[in-house]
Amino acid sequence: MKNTLRQRVPYFLLLPLVWLVGLAAANAAVTVKDEAIDGKPAFRLENYRVSLLILPAQGGAVVSYKDKLGGNVELIPPGAHNGLCMDHFQCQPWPGELLDTPYDGKILKSADGECVVQVSCEVKGDFRGSQYPKLKGLRLEKSYTLRDGSPALETRVKLTAPVKNSTLVDYWLQNVFFAGGKFDFDCDTSFRPTVRGVRVKTDRKTGFTGPEDFLRDFNDGWLALLDTKTKSGLVVLTDYNDLRFLYVCGSSRTLEPMFEMAYLPAGASREYTVYIVPVAGLDNIVAATPDYIAGYRMESDNKGAGKVEFNVVRSMRLVTNLALNVTIGTADKPSPGVSAGTLAFDKIGDEPQARSATFTGAGPDPLILQVVAKATGTGEAVTNRFEDYFNGAYQWGENIQTDMASPRYKGVRPPQQLRLNKPKEIRIPRPWEMQMWYAEGLLDDYYGVTQALRLTMRNNGKTKWTRAFVSSSIFGTKLSSFPYDYEELFSYDYIVLGGLRQDALGGLVLEMLTDFVNAGGGLVVLGGPMAYAKSDLAGTKFADLWPVKILPGDYDLLDLQGAPIEVADASVPFLMDLDWKPRPTVRYLHNVELKPGAKVVLTAGGKPFLVTGEAGPHKARIICILGAAMGTLPAGQTPFWEWSDWRYLMRQVFWWTQRYYDFDRFGVR
Repeated sequence: MKNTLRQRVPYFLLLPLVWLVGLAAANAAVTVKDEAIDGKPAFRLENYRVSLLILPAQGGAVVSYKDKLGGNVELIPPGAHNGLCMDHFQCQPWPGELLDTPYDGKILKSADGECVVQVSCEVKGDFRGSQYPKLKGLRLEKSYTLRDGSPALETRVKLTAPVKNSTLVDYWLQNVFFAGGKFDFDCDTSFRPTVRGVRVKTDRKTGFTGPEDFLRDFNDGWLALLDTKTKSGLVVLTDYNDLRFLYVCGSSRTLEPMFEMAYLPAGASREYTVYIVPVAGLDNIVAATPDYIAGYRMESDNKGAGKVEFNVVRSMRLVTNLALNVTIGTADKPSPGVSAGTLAFDKIGDEPQARSATFTGAGPDPLILQVVAKATGTGEAVTNRFEDYFNGAYQWGENIQTDMASPRYKGVRPPQQLRLNKPKEIRIPRPWEMQMWYAEGLLDDYYGVTQALRLTMRNNGKTKWTRAFVSSSIFGTKLSSFPYDYEELFSYDYIVLGGLRQDALGGLVLEMLTDFVNAGGGLVVLGGPMAYAKSDLAGTKFADLWPVKILPGDYDLLDLQGAPIEVADASVPFLMDLDWKPRPTVRYLHNVELKPGAKVVLTAGGKPFLVTGEAGPHKARIICILGAAMGTLPAGQTPFWEWSDWRYLMRQVFWWTQRYYDFDRFGVR
């Protein structure tokens, strides 16, 4: 890089610089004032960097936004469905009831270097004739805050359940705008962080709706949209722990954080905070935090040597010093890698700063860029990490290596820390009757769960079992129902989990299922084409409670070609009174690793078929059935799911898991 500090600058080029300095000084204070659009009240927020207009009558959204450093052009095109901070719920089809709902609006504050505008409404739970009772009566309050020393617009959304009713919300914030002031197929580009590297998407090359739009493998809480020609656009920052998707539409002109399902007891509230930060001077983004926004360029000779350059601008907070410790590794061996040194930045501002470094000995492409960043501002130093996947010599298609079904490299996704309204005591009350909740997965019909359940029931009207399915929509898959209230969840004795993928369960359900088992609730885990390895549950707190460990990879089914089931422990009470003469057989079996304390009850082909264990402080009983009810067997063999006593085995498994009192007669707890 050339050192431009000593170069002579013509006088006429100094004029824009003087104008910008004067502009910043003149607009150092933040202001708020009343305006009107077509006779409708609106609020203008403005500071040294941005000017924006909030229209309560149009869903309380931001309908005008200009970045003075990014060309001072209007980013929001005309139209009722364009704007920033537009409220939605995922359970309602777009555009949802709130987009055209008139909100109340008022100025809350204009002092101490900040201005606050609040808009609010009550959700009716009615959209185009369809009723959404869980949303009815929900109170939505949205506060916009702009400060005199920050380019960021802070948006706080508070959702409050009715006083007498609980609420289930799946909030979604939509931002529709044109980076650079106009829509350009080739230049409007979105950036989102994932375990496969930063996902770069333009409409010209990847304009479609699918998994790359609804990203679930994000590893940070930001997304950005830039016009790479004008090097300007917006970054959206929010809490990583609250997110379900990082979504951009097929035309790459939206930034839409979609949040995890939240259960609100009567009168309870949930808040989400989102920051809209303008960017000027960058044509790509690899990291965005409250302290800085960074882009980079990298070159490699495909032999392990190359150069990396970072460009950094400010984010929400003022940063006096920023140090980027850069390491380069290969996709096959990302760590420990080779060091490219530490790049030091000082007084991070609105204009980009550039620093570069060279590296050798990294290995052939593709490479993994790993950075440990330490930012120092007015408070304590903040350290964070980010990385990217560099295709290098393989760059003959956009994100070629990382778009594969089995990516060449996947980083570690940090666990999300969910916010839940948990009871003080995590314990199942243990009713004396059968109370079961069943999440049905793919091909579960063959396990005969419902037939076995009917055999467990008594005709006293006190037994209860609830069945849920997987439903699909444009937002992915989810359960058709779930007892999101802890009191309701803890009214069940045990849960049967069919073959379901993690994205169908979601973070909230997984956390509550983990609490259920820790409270002493029983669990039966079935096999199948979407179970165990395919479920993506490996490494979750929920799967950590099981007596078996899911092996790495996304396929764990062994083909046993019809191996018979053998009894490994005849002392187990739920095996009594079963007729094994038909020799039930297994075609496909999940290959797992046994954990300490696991007990193998049944085997097939020398491998575990049914494993029991206990977990949690209350020693909840867990059974893992590893046989998959699928596959064609040779003539004359009896598939285990067609065995005449299979339903009785399942019935007794349910009894044992629940600690049903029938087994007390046999000395079983």
